[in-house]
Amino acid sequence: MNIVIDQADFRRLSPRTQRELIEKLAGKAMTEPKRRGSGTKLFWRRPVDLSADMTVKLVHGLAEQHRKRLELLASGNGRASLKDLLAVTGDSDWHVLSYFQSVLTRRLRRMIEDPERKAELIKWDFDSTKWDADGTSIVDGVYYVSQTTAAALREVLKPGDHGGAKTAR
Repeated sequence: MNIVIDQADFRRLSPRTQRELIEKLAGKAMTEPKRRGSGTKLFWRRPVDLSADMTVKLVHGLAEQHRKRLELLASGNGRASLKDLLAVTGDSDWHVLSYFQSVLTRRLRRMIEDPERKAELIKWDFDSTKWDADGTSIVDGVYYVSQTTAAALREVLKPGDHGGAKTAR
């Protein structure tokens, strides 16, 4: 009997199933790959803790408006309001913050190899949500990063010091 799995179909399998198939075909157990993010532990619904070294990699080549928003999060002890994050770059449409989050999430997930897609850098504090009078549109609320990440951002970005991020480590 022959079983054929093309590359595209193989990649659709879960990482665990891929590993099991390879182990069966190779006849030996595979060792668990190490994450590039220095052993970053990932949890659902919790922002990732970044070290200063990881933060340097994350912000390298990042657009200026994204850096300004990260500086605001760092200077606000890891928390910043929707309105303040928009104001720091002169924006008024909250959709730009969704784009900001997605850019950083993609960078982060590539950096730490996140096959389960758990990793997120920035989260929304649902308890802080402020709605309009009709209760149909959000008018303000708070985005946050972990305290560890906020400290790393302060170290790397030096909020208030418009010299930019450290480049050498």
